Amino acid sequence: MVKLNEDMVKSLENEIVFLATSSKDGIPNVSAMRAVKVLDAEKGIVLISDNYMNKTLKNILENPKVALTTANCKDVPYQYKGTAEYYTEGEYLKIAEEVDKSLKPDLKPKGAVVIKITEIYNLKSGPDAGKLIAKDE
Repeated sequence: MVKLNEDMVKSLENEIVFLATSSKDGIPNVSAMRAVKVLDAEKGIVLISDNYMNKTLKNILENPKVALTTANCKDVPYQYKGTAEYYTEGEYLKIAEEVDKSLKPDLKPKGAVVIKITEIYNLKSGPDAGKLIAKDE
């Protein structure tokens, strides 16, 4: 289990998050996300509302392995890797609706991407750049 610290949670929920995906053929895609909520910091579970995903969603359905980082890599220099699942109903969609409502009252998600973080890497420049910090065993 990979635990997210308080700075990681604040950064993921309050910064622009860049979500990287790849098609089954290895074609990469990166999208900026704003509707993000950490569901469980102890278990490393993050939800992203799907409001406008096209290539990103296609990639997640083909290949659930994803990576994400925030725009604020200076203060919270981490890359997160994990596995995504997509939901169009149920509890996760309701949470996505609440996240959207807090950002823009008339926004309604098509679905919810739930990511289980399995690895965290250091993005701070220097000799430890790219070093694995935590891994789900």
